[in-house]
Amino acid sequence: MEFEHLIYEKEGRIATLTLNRPHRGNALCRALRDEIDLVLDDLDSDDDTRVLVVKSNGKNFCTGYDLTEWAYLWGTAETPSRPEDARPHRRAPIFSRREFHESRERWMRLWRIRQATIGVVKGACVAGGLDLAGVLDIVFTAEDARFGQPEARTMGEIHMFGMWPVHLGMRRTKEWLFTGDEMTGVEAAELGLANRAVPADEVEAVAYAYAERVANVPLEMIYAHKESTNRWWDAMGITAAIAAANDADAMAIAGPAMADFERIQRASGVRAAVEDRDAPFREYRTYWEAYQAGKQR
Repeated sequence: MEFEHLIYEKEGRIATLTLNRPHRGNALCRALRDEIDLVLDDLDSDDDTRVLVVKSNGKNFCTGYDLTEWAYLWGTAETPSRPEDARPHRRAPIFSRREFHESRERWMRLWRIRQATIGVVKGACVAGGLDLAGVLDIVFTAEDARFGQPEARTMGEIHMFGMWPVHLGMRRTKEWLFTGDEMTGVEAAELGLANRAVPADEVEAVAYAYAERVANVPLEMIYAHKESTNRWWDAMGITAAIAAANDADAMAIAGPAMADFERIQRASGVRAAVEDRDAPFREYRTYWEAYQAGKQR
């Protein structure tokens, strides 16, 4: 299978999906998400492949949703993302909610596939990149990778990275979500967002070493292990909780913070809007670094 925005390969019992938009930081455009769906279609009918490795070309795993295309979600009245986005009703929160729920169901399909899924994270894994990483079974990360949700500062709520309360727990989720700060790969592994952090030049080899061992297990057993584990979280309401986060997001982006972001975006572009959003946080990576620096003054 040939794609424009990703590379899909199989060798033995292991398939590899490589995000291939390095010029855009592997940001998620609509066409890329459509191609991921086609990969899942193939895996649904593939009884030989037992593991899917998800990695990326370039220095970043995924820098989020492509805001030059979505511009956030609808585009502007003058330049809509799609023809239908020019309709006034498209900006109503109820329709944003519908789009978010459709997106959630697409990500949850990856969470539920029979094959074991393994992420290889290098560079930035932020915003929408966390949606992708959040639904993978296992994540290996470079020690110097960067995980974070800067959108939380003005632009919206958690989606599939609503998996954070599962991985991090309640208080750690709030600690990182309230600021939108970035954690390193080492911190992500220590907190449970990733399985193991290793030097960047080893992370892919480590992921495949694990994948090769998993590939020795029959597919029906892998699927049974996934299904039985995932059901614990289903029983505790994870699907409903993520859906509630989608609802909150649809309402939050209708507020004044998003209006300010869009105003700057219309006047000066996406990069300027992001710079304005992140400016108060730039001097230090986290509140703890800011605190420690303050003690030295």
